[in-house]
Amino acid sequence: MAVIDIEYGQQVLAEHSGEVQVEQTQPLQWEMVLQNSSIGHEYARLELEQAPDLMTRETLIDKMDNYKRAYFLARRYMKRHNPLRLETIEADLIDQKSVLFGGYQA
Repeated sequence: MAVIDIEYGQQVLAEHSGEVQVEQTQPLQWEMVLQNSSIGHEYARLELEQAPDLMTRETLIDKMDNYKRAYFLARRYMKRHNPLRLETIEADLIDQKSVLFGGYQA
């Protein structure tokens, strides 16, 4: 399994919030952003359920928001350029989440 890296997702968002064209990023990178951000969001959600204080909760909510933005940025790219691969990745993610997190429902 790939290492979940919020900084990578933030870097991708930062690179594409200005004048840089989204299409300059390699397709494999978009796939990794989809996978890492999806699984990372789920782990952060689980942490949020057990967060002991408000500051920790706010930090986790920010982290989840970053994962969500990175995921949908990558999803828009994949939907435009390779919709069949996107369907495969999303189906695989649902399967992975049900194994990792037990009974996951999309």
